[in-house]
Amino acid sequence: MTFHLGRIPGRRAAGQHPLRKLFAGLLGIVATQGAALAAPHLLGHTMAGLHKTIVIDAQGDSTMWGYQTSGGFTKSWQSPDNPPALLQAALQARFGARVIVQNNGVPGATLVDREQGVNGYGQPYSRWVTISPAHIVIVNFALNDADNHVKEPPAAFRARLTRFIKESRNAGRIVVLEEPNPVDYALNETVVPQYVAVVDELAKRYGLALVRQYAPIGAMRDWRSLLIDRVHPTDALYRLKAERQREVIEPIVARLME
Repeated sequence: MTFHLGRIPGRRAAGQHPLRKLFAGLLGIVATQGAALAAPHLLGHTMAGLHKTIVIDAQGDSTMWGYQTSGGFTKSWQSPDNPPALLQAALQARFGARVIVQNNGVPGATLVDREQGVNGYGQPYSRWVTISPAHIVIVNFALNDADNHVKEPPAAFRARLTRFIKESRNAGRIVVLEEPNPVDYALNETVVPQYVAVVDELAKRYGLALVRQYAPIGAMRDWRSLLIDRVHPTDALYRLKAERQREVIEPIVARLME
């Protein structure tokens, strides 16, 4: 940031040499710089924002990780167009390399797994969140939880997601909830909507940003053709999901950068 010091015309005091004003001005500048070095916080949030790095923790299942399959699930891989990678690219295009999106999705994971730190997670979420460098956490669970609805009914999912939200906020994180994409099998019509409703309900209750995916994608005429195996998105759908993430996350990052 460059500050421009304008000339202030004035009358010379009697007996005052012009060089004295010059020396006094130079001493004032040196004193100001010295104070700034001694107390850098006095420079304000603007200078701090120039060097801030924003970390986003993307939590979720295989549809967050970018899972894709072929041959009746006999082959699988991670799409390079996974949502966290695309979200990072989009945010860095505006804010530069100071925005980092960590892909912490785990294929097959449920919110129970994330809470307890099992089946792909190294530690319980209550411990993880206290050491994570993230400023923002996006959470996208529900599909595997719906598959396990007998053991993990919507009421239990609500309780666990509530704990996730509270633990994240208590650790100073900004929480963003994300709906799952629709899937092309029977549970999509009867069970998955109950879990989506929980996500929407808690976003409203706690005043959280919400990435809507389920209904907007389901309203598309050809949405089933955008699933590579009736569950996981094609690259085209991953790109669409990432764009919907960006629409919600970008304004939050912009505020943090101020």
